[in-house]
Amino acid sequence: MVTRINLEDEEMVVKGPHLYLTRSRSLEKLEGEIYMLLKERGPMPLSALWRRLDCHLWEVVAALKRLKNRGLIEERDATLEAYVK
Repeated sequence: MVTRINLEDEEMVVKGPHLYLTRSRSLEKLEGEIYMLLKERGPMPLSALWRRLDCHLWEVVAALKRLKNRGLIEERDATLEAYVK
């Protein structure tokens, strides 16, 4: 499906899906990357994880939930160090 975008649109609204919304990543691969990041760096806030991974926010949340459900990670309050690493 090709979406035509009129850049001269007065409302400056993209009509149709954004290109970056059409790609997705394997949750299994994301789980592995997240697990390794947490193992190497310790507790990280969701925003820090998302910035390091090339994917949608919902994919990070889904991968974290799967890891948590399997007991491989646990949710904790983030410390200041998690934001400055």
